[in-house]
Amino acid sequence: MRLGHATLQSNARPFRSRACAGAVSAAAFVAALAPGCSLSDGQGDVTGTLNVPECWSGKFELKPDFFAGVPYKKTLQLRIQSGGDYESFSDGISILIDDVPQIRGDGSRPSLYGVPLAVSLPPGVTPPGVPVPAVASPAGVHLTLYLARSCHTQNVALYALDRVSVNADGSCDAVAGGTEPRACQALQPATVDGGAADAASPDATVPEAGAAADAGASASAPAPTIRSSTVTFTSLFDGDPDEDIAAKRLNEGTFDVYLADPRDICPGSLGPPPRCRGHLTGSFKFYFQRGRPAQPFP
Repeated sequence: MRLGHATLQSNARPFRSRACAGAVSAAAFVAALAPGCSLSDGQGDVTGTLNVPECWSGKFELKPDFFAGVPYKKTLQLRIQSGGDYESFSDGISILIDDVPQIRGDGSRPSLYGVPLAVSLPPGVTPPGVPVPAVASPAGVHLTLYLARSCHTQNVALYALDRVSVNADGSCDAVAGGTEPRACQALQPATVDGGAADAASPDATVPEAGAAADAGASASAPAPTIRSSTVTFTSLFDGDPDEDIAAKRLNEGTFDVYLADPRDICPGSLGPPPRCRGHLTGSFKFYFQRGRPAQPFP
């Protein structure tokens, strides 16, 4: 399947299925839209840094002015974009939520509003050659940054992952004279103060296998620092395109995500998590407004 612009294999449904087709102008949303899509005015911000070879290195600001939502059964896809063109010609962020009622707390379940939720690839999605791992509690939110406008000479999409390797100072910036991701190799469990550490901890460090050296041996390469991605919702559209209560049509939240190229993931448990290619924080707030159905022909 295709996730954004990177080819990955999956046992799951397409990440970006049923995406809205954008309008030519962000001010006049008159282009064809998928059934049930929402296009509306909204507000939001996306800022941070990117480290994308041959495309972008340094500070990044999206300045979104196009907001869309696509409900489908229990799922909801949010599209936060600069300009109203198609995704294949634009820069933007796509957020896929697997179970909206669970986050909203519909029925007897407690609401997850205000709780930082893990963000990662959908279950069963891996790069070619990487086995599909068994995940006991997979993340229910998935985020993609697409850069078709800024990186028009190449197809670029980055994904928020549950674990990425960052620089020693916690940044994702390219280091002058530094090297690209280390080769995949077996790792020992991370340790903190001589005890076993939680490898999923955002602040965990993972040493390379065989890095323990004799007292007289030279120090090994610094262990990578690990960071994780989260999103926090304060309101989500309830999925009913005919909803007439404004509060139930509101999409609002914030995110703090570390982006990587899934093709850098090492197979099995080999090697450190993929190198961070971007760190973005942001927010969004917009109401669902039903758009016009798609027109496949004049």
